[in-house]
Formats: sequence, C-alpha cells, structure tokens
Amino acid sequence: MIDNRIDNHEWVRETRFGRWFLSTQTWVKYVLDVAIKDFAALSASDNKKIGTILDAGCGQGSAFNILNEHFKPAQIIGLDVDSELLEIAKDAAEGCPCEVTIKHQKASDTDIPDNSVDMIFCHQLLHHTKNQMGALLEFKRILAPDGVLLVGESCESFIHSLPVKLLFKHPDLTQKDATGYIDLVREAGFVFQDKDIQKTSPWWSRPFLGVFDKWIKREIAATEILIVARKG
Repeated sequence: MIDNRIDNHEWVRETRFGRWFLSTQTWVKYVLDVAIKDFAALSASDNKKIGTILDAGCGQGSAFNILNEHFKPAQIIGLDVDSELLEIAKDAAEGCPCEVTIKHQKASDTDIPDNSVDMIFCHQLLHHTKNQMGALLEFKRILAPDGVLLVGESCESFIHSLPVKLLFKHPDLTQKDATGYIDLVREAGFVFQDKDIQKTSPWWSRPFLGVFDKWIKREIAATEILIVARKG
C-alpha cells in the first residue's frame, strides 16, 4: 500500500553512484545490518512488544527485513521523499513478513497520527536533509510516550572526506560531528544518557580504509554515531 504526499526541496538527492551503492550487499552487510544489530543491543532495556516502527528515510526498503528480524514489529511504515527509491521499496515490502506501508512524504511533514509510533529508525537521514530540527520535532510528535528514537549518523569528518565528496552528494551546511548530533537530538527534546550513545570509527570510514592506522599514531575522531533516545 502506497500513500503519496508532495515532494519537497529540503533534501539533496543522492548521486547515481550513491543510489547504486545503497542497493549493494556491501551496504546492507557492513553498514545497515551492523547498525540495526547495535541498536538492538543498545535498546535491549526497552524490551517490549513493538506495534509500529517508522523507517524514516527508508530508501529502497533494505532495512525492512532486518528491522523485522531484530524487533518483531506488527507493522513497519517506510517513509521517503524520493519516489524513485520507493518504487524499489515496494518490492522489499512485499517480501517482508510483517505488514509494510509505504509513504511518499518528507520526514518533517507526515500524516502519521500523534503518539502512534512505537519506534522510529532514523538511519543516515539527518545528514541528507536541510531541516534536521523539523524532522526531529515531527518524530517527537508521532512517537508514543514510551517510544524509542534510533538515530544513526555519519559524522562530518567522514562526509567531508575526499572519496565521499567525489562519489556522493550531501548538503554542505548541515553536517555535524558526534557532539553536534548529540546536542541536536537533545535540543529537540529527546532524553538519553551516555550509555545510550555509541561512537565508532569503522574501517571503511577511515582514511585509506584504515590500512595505515597501525603505523600512523593519531587520535581517530568518531565517524559514526548511534543514539537511542526517548520522548522527553
């Protein structure tokens, strides 16, 4: 089932290479699957039955089956502003064991009712949108009082690296480091503690894929951050 809304100008469309890369098993195995497993571990204390998960910025729907595997929701809502990717997400939805509804909407303006979603999976969305606060405030509106927001982002040191700038496309003025994303989510009114944060620097996000790290002694800034937040 697809529900359509008006397109918008708050986002930057990914390059052709980027859209291809997000369809590969490399992306699914080394980024998406790892992030969802880590989110499941970080949110283990919130072990309760989940009715609805919103996959915000679902793209091609690659996370549907992984979210179903780890969280066992009754329903997934896949939301994205890119109608071309949603055509692919429809096929992914049909192959998912739980019910999946596809919505062509922007994250900052949905028709999802207040307090109706148990979990929001917001993975690699914020650094693609110019209205990050608008998206987070919308998530707060639709999230149930005891709901959980899962925010996963690539930090600006990685987004601004030469290979990423050459092959992918992102808004220049909205990129943040790990602390910036922590402050942003808190400013939107969400609540979390240090134990709810995971900062990492995966090999694929390091200069030269981390090949020279053993010889070059330097502090490696976090390139990826996961936050498990709750409605304040």
